[in-house]
Amino acid sequence: MNRSKIVLAAVAVVFLSVVAALGVFAHAQYAKSAKAKKARDKEFRELEAVFQDEIFPSATNVLALQENVRRLEETRGEMESALRAMNVPAPTNVSASVFMRTLQDLAQKKIKSAPIVEGKKSMPPNFTFGFERYLGASPRMPRENEVPRLVQQLIVVSALVDEMFAAGVSQVTSIHRVRFEAGENPVTESEGEESGGRGRRSRRGGRGASSQEGDADIFAGSVATSIQTDLYSAQHFSIRFAARQGVLVELLNRLARLKYFVVVTDVRMHKMGLDIRIPGALENKDAPRGGRRGQRGGEESEESVDAAPVMSDLPPSQRLMSGPDIDPPLDVTIELDVYQFEKKAEAE
Repeated sequence: MNRSKIVLAAVAVVFLSVVAALGVFAHAQYAKSAKAKKARDKEFRELEAVFQDEIFPSATNVLALQENVRRLEETRGEMESALRAMNVPAPTNVSASVFMRTLQDLAQKKIKSAPIVEGKKSMPPNFTFGFERYLGASPRMPRENEVPRLVQQLIVVSALVDEMFAAGVSQVTSIHRVRFEAGENPVTESEGEESGGRGRRSRRGGRGASSQEGDADIFAGSVATSIQTDLYSAQHFSIRFAARQGVLVELLNRLARLKYFVVVTDVRMHKMGLDIRIPGALENKDAPRGGRRGQRGGEESEESVDAAPVMSDLPPSQRLMSGPDIDPPLDVTIELDVYQFEKKAEAE
C-alpha cells in the first residue's frame, strides 16, 4: 500500500512538472506573439495613415516648406547685409569742384606722409594716383554725373595707398584705374612716375625697357568686359610698386583684410637685381653685368667679347650667395577687383 502511494506521488510530481513547463512555454510564446502583433499593428496603422493622407502637397508639407523658405530668405538677407556693409560708400550731393578740391588735398596729404624706406621716399613728389587728367599740367573738370563713381575710385585708391605704406613698399611706381568718363575709351588711366616725374615710360630692371602705354594696353585688355549684374558690380584697379619679398606677402595679407570686398586677380613680379653674387676673380669689371656670350646674325656679338660670366655657366662651387644679394627688390604689379553689392529688388 505504501509502495503504491509512493509511485502515485512520483507520477503526480512529474505530471505537475510537465504542466508547469508547458505553462511557462505557452506564456513565452504568447508574449512573443503579442509583441509581434503589437509591432505589426503599429506598422499597419502607419501604412494606413500614409494611404489615407492627402496627396502632396499636404498641409503639413506646405508648412514645412514655408518654414524652410523663410529660413533660407533670412540667411540670404543676413549674407547680403554683411556683403553690402563692405561696399565702397556712394557719395551724394558732391559737386565736381568739391571732388577736385578733395582730390588735390588728398594727393598732397598722401605724398607728404609717404614714409622713407631704405633711405628713399616711397612716393614721388608729383604722383597723380591714377587721376592724371585731374591732377596733371592741364586738369579738367569732370561731369557732375561722373563724380559719384570718381569719388568711389578715389576712396579705393586712398585705401590701397595706405596699405602699401603700412606694408612698407620701397617705391610706389604707378596706379591704374578703369577710365569710364565720357569721351574716353573704357580702358585705364595710368601714370609712369619715376624719380619724381610724370614720365609716361619706365624701365623694368633686368628685363629691358617697357612703356607704361604697353602695360596699360595689357591691363585694358584684361578688363575689356566690365563686371555688372543685378546683384553686384566690380571696378578694376592695378598697382605697381617695388618691394622686398616679405613686404609683398604682408601687402597681400593686408589686402585680404581690407574692409572693402577686394579680390586679387593677378600678381606679376620679377627681380630687379641679381640674387647671386659673382666671385670677384671671375667678374670683368669693365664689361656690362649680365652680358651673354653668343652669336647674333651669324657673327659673334660685340657684347659677348668682354661680358661677365653668366650665372648658368658657373659651376655650383662658384655660385656664392651672401648678404643682401640673396633678397633683391621685386618689381610687382597687382591687379584686383573691388566689388559693390546691390540690394535685391523686392518682388511685386
